[in-house]
Amino acid sequence: MKKAIRLLYVVLAAAQVSCTSVLFVDTTMPAAVPVAQELWKVAVINRYNPQLQEFNQAKKTAVFEAGANHAFLGAIDAILEDDTYDLVLTDSINYRTPVINGKLSPEQVQDVYFRQPHHLLLALEHFDTYFHQETVREQDEDGDVSKTAYYTLAVASTWALYDSTGQQLDRFILIQEAPYQSRGVISGLLAIGPAMANAGPAVNDLAWHTGNRYWSRLSPQPVAYARPYYSAKGFGAAAAAMAVQDWQKAISLLEPLAGSSNRKEAARAAYNLAVVYEAMGSVEQARHWASEARERKEKLSLALLPELGNYR
Repeated sequence: MKKAIRLLYVVLAAAQVSCTSVLFVDTTMPAAVPVAQELWKVAVINRYNPQLQEFNQAKKTAVFEAGANHAFLGAIDAILEDDTYDLVLTDSINYRTPVINGKLSPEQVQDVYFRQPHHLLLALEHFDTYFHQETVREQDEDGDVSKTAYYTLAVASTWALYDSTGQQLDRFILIQEAPYQSRGVISGLLAIGPAMANAGPAVNDLAWHTGNRYWSRLSPQPVAYARPYYSAKGFGAAAAAMAVQDWQKAISLLEPLAGSSNRKEAARAAYNLAVVYEAMGSVEQARHWASEARERKEKLSLALLPELGNYR
């Protein structure tokens, strides 16, 4: 993700001296999980089962369990802050998952309903936390070489949303990361990584944010961004339509170009179409055209595709 952002900055800088222009978009994207307005009572259960972890270390298990509880609390806090919904309190203990990433059966959802009537049921299905390591090699003025291992802590929580009949409306993994520690690498060997058993407070903070972020999937989200697009040579008319946000006209002009026998022109037209569809809120179409552009070796699509992945 960080690499994609850096690449986007490079692209925006290059746009000022190349054959591209920059489109600034300030819009609202539709909810990732549209639900009917009358579905307003929400039950939340924590199904994470720490006994399913492959390791058998009490302190590490406690970190995982506490992290799952904080993710659960983050989701509850988000619902309490949303005036559209009412939280229904229910007991989670009878619904702990028997397998990793297990799903609730319709019968289980209806059992929750009979205990505590609700319209929507949000379940924390799984929780995980781990470290990423990146080793950086540095050389000082005397020619001495040192290596430093930089660790990033990542937390992932898996959520499932059901209606009261047991139909699954959404299933999504939210990941939150933060820099954690750096350690020197001695004698060319890998550094001994940080202990997860000592990372509890940091895990809890990241976990809470994953749970809190989930609920935003049920609401339209304001989005502001800048995208470079091709505007020179054969793209003048389409670029003019994009500049005034006449999306349908832009599409009608770009689609024939995307079928051109000129590979470079077709690739750039596909990329511009991806930009247009993103601005319209048609994310799947945007991904399709960005992928077409990438397959045709169009460079700007390499920065756009990761950005489109954020809409999932």
